Amino acid sequence: MQSDALDVGQRAALQRLQRAQRAEARRIRQAVADGYALTPAQLRCPRRPALLAEARQVAMWLMRTRVRWPLPARTIDIPCERIGHLLGGRDHSTVMHGVAVIAARLASGREEDASLRQMVRALAATLDATYEAEGRPRRRAA
Repeated sequence: MQSDALDVGQRAALQRLQRAQRAEARRIRQAVADGYALTPAQLRCPRRPALLAEARQVAMWLMRTRVRWPLPARTIDIPCERIGHLLGGRDHSTVMHGVAVIAARLASGREEDASLRQMVRALAATLDATYEAEGRPRRRAA
């Protein structure tokens, strides 16, 4: 057996982590789709009209800022590659760009971004309510 290979316990833990990440990503995709009056399948499709692109970027930002999983020695963020995979096979650089765009728009204070800030607050509140109903600690968006 190679020294860098995962043992059975580590492999099982990694599989549990990946299942939890997929479930969390589905929850975020559904919340974003509902907020933008889209379907989750539309968030994963290859089309790029402005509304779909914005909704997809919001989903990327929420996944990147809210999905974290504790490991014994540290807490890890969901990788950009994984977010891209969960949103229709996008590249990690696409995810990094989408997260940066939404973060900049949220921090801008511009009037035209007010509806985006309101949408993100509403989505975060929806996710927090779901977490509380499940008895999980909620994550605050950055």
